[in-house]
Parts: sequence; structure tokens; C-alpha cells
Amino acid sequence: MKKISSVILILIALTQSVYAAKGVVVYYKSGCDYYIVETNMGYSLLEWYGGNDPSEGDTLVGNYESYGMKTIYNLTVNSETKVWVEDYQLSKDSVLEKYYDKCN
Repeated sequence: MKKISSVILILIALTQSVYAAKGVVVYYKSGCDYYIVETNMGYSLLEWYGGNDPSEGDTLVGNYESYGMKTIYNLTVNSETKVWVEDYQLSKDSVLEKYYDKCN
């Protein structure tokens, strides 16, 4: 039974890694809980909800290329963070417009 449980956990981890995005925080200013992550698919606008508070330049991995509440991982500091994915796969102009709408 223990061997089956281990196999199931490995399969779950592999399935989740298929959907993981990797990107870098490119814009995050104090006074606003939103920040911008650049990926190879465009830009994501994330709202910080707890855990590690990332900084510009941090590398994030997780499922932040779909809407909703997510737990993602900050590789730079080896820590989890919770985010709300406001939008994803945006152009630079679109993500900046949405960011300023939320933070001004």
C-alpha cells in the first residue's frame, strides 16, 4: 500500500509540473499588492495574498497562467507565496495599463 501511495504522489507532482510556468518579477513597488511577472508567454499580473513577499528579479514557478487563487514557489528565496492571478499572457502595454488601474 505504501508503494502505491508513493507512486500516486509522484504522478501528482509530475502532472502539476507540466502546468507550471516560470517567470521573473519585473515590476513591484511598495504600497501596492500587485506585481508583474514576465514569462515566455507574456506578462502576468499577480496580487500578493500571503507567504513570501517577492522582490523584483525573483524567479517564480507555479500555475499562474490561469485565473484564481494559487500557491506558487519563489525559487530565489526557496519559499511559497499565495497570489490571485488577475490576468496572464498579456502584452507589456496591456499589463502596465492593468497594473496602473489597480494601483493608482
